[in-house]
Amino acid sequence: MRMLTRRLFLASAAMAGWLSSKAALTNTPGALPTARKSGGMGLLDALSERRSTRLYSDRTIDDDILSTLLWCAFGVNRPESGYRTAPSWRSSMETDIYVADAGGVRKFDPVTQSAKSVLAQDIRGKASPQPFIGTAPTVLVYVADRFRMYEASEEEQIQSAHVDAAIIAQNVYLYCASVGLGTCLVGGADKSGLAQILDLPESQIVTFVQPVGYPQAG
Repeated sequence: MRMLTRRLFLASAAMAGWLSSKAALTNTPGALPTARKSGGMGLLDALSERRSTRLYSDRTIDDDILSTLLWCAFGVNRPESGYRTAPSWRSSMETDIYVADAGGVRKFDPVTQSAKSVLAQDIRGKASPQPFIGTAPTVLVYVADRFRMYEASEEEQIQSAHVDAAIIAQNVYLYCASVGLGTCLVGGADKSGLAQILDLPESQIVTFVQPVGYPQAG
């Protein structure tokens, strides 16, 4: 009964947030173009093309592509409930996605389908000791808010947060495969450094980083 009550509460909260923001959607700071939610490459074809890419061209990713990529990652696919394209621990939806590029860092808001600027600094080169990450035009930083998982033990929070982020990352992999983008999930991020740069509260942890870009020819 307790779990059911929690799920109903989360669903109601998500729905309330969705409805309250929907009316003001056109005035949302950082509003992204409408995400594409149908068509495209078939699932089996995308799985056949899925791979990790570590060499990127300098071609940037426009916001039309970025918007659909973020929706595929962890967007709202059931407006009536506010639930997402990826599952999470007891529907806690604890993962936030930060988008780092040459212009700075934006935070994705799935409810309004927007990416609001939070930092006017290019942090891609600081995301990981692995230098190839800084060469990608876009780097996704996954941050888990453990406060939203308050019923779990600390060990379960950390484990589940990483599992949930990895599921989101696979959504990104499949979308990238379907449109000719390359990506690579990286666990070797500078997690403490990113937490400091992003000024994250103690309850929030960086789980992974995921560079995204067009593969380098050759």
